[in-house]
Amino acid sequence: MMERVRDIVRDMVPFMRHMLTSEEQTLGVHLRGNHSLYESLVGVIRAKIEGRASLPEPSDPLECKSRLARDHELRWLLSRLRTIYRSPVLQPADRNGEPPE
Repeated sequence: MMERVRDIVRDMVPFMRHMLTSEEQTLGVHLRGNHSLYESLVGVIRAKIEGRASLPEPSDPLECKSRLARDHELRWLLSRLRTIYRSPVLQPADRNGEPPE
C-alpha cells in the first residue's frame, strides 16, 4: 500500500520534536528569560570541567575512563541546559502530532 509523503512526515514529527521531561519543564519555567541564572549555571559547570582538566593525568586507566565519563556527562548537561533555556513553552499536540491552531 502506498503511503503519502504527508503521512510519512506526520509519523516522523513526534520524533523530531524536543520533548522535555517534567523536571526539565519545571526548570524551564525558572530558566527561560533569566539570562543571569542560565549564565551562572553554565559558569559553575564549566568551572568544574576546567578544574578537572587542570589536574594531572591519572595513571590508572580506570580512573581516566571515569574522569572522561564525568566530563562527558557535564557536557551533556550543558547541552540540555541550552536546550531548556532556548525551548519555547510547550503546547499540547493533538493525536496527529500537530500543534493547535
